[in-house]
Amino acid sequence: MSNSLARGNGSTTAMGTDRTLPWTPLRDLLGFDPFQNIRASYGFEYEVSRTENGYAVEVPVPGYNSSQIDVTFKDGILSVSGKTDRRSFSRSFTVPEDIDADSIGARVQDGMLSLSLKRHPEAQPKKIAVG
Repeated sequence: MSNSLARGNGSTTAMGTDRTLPWTPLRDLLGFDPFQNIRASYGFEYEVSRTENGYAVEVPVPGYNSSQIDVTFKDGILSVSGKTDRRSFSRSFTVPEDIDADSIGARVQDGMLSLSLKRHPEAQPKKIAVG
């Protein structure tokens, strides 16, 4: 497992530093894809920050409420999906091995899904007193 959260498809890291563009025939033909901005607006963006006890992940879910969002964790993969009468989405993240599955928290507020991923207590740094 990696030390950072990553998208399940492996094309982009959680911090967005590896912006590998998908292949399109228009890019090969014209040298650019005129529809790239349109496709990018349908992308799945999220923010990951490291906290003292683990990670905080924020996923925009405008138009969804907590009863329409499903979050599951299995075999190191955190899956987030949402479904309404008119639309749905599903994404997966690979999480570090030191995440405590029993302490993962999720809440939806103001169109934002906030995930709290805490590390196992033994994986957290220990403060050592200097005498």
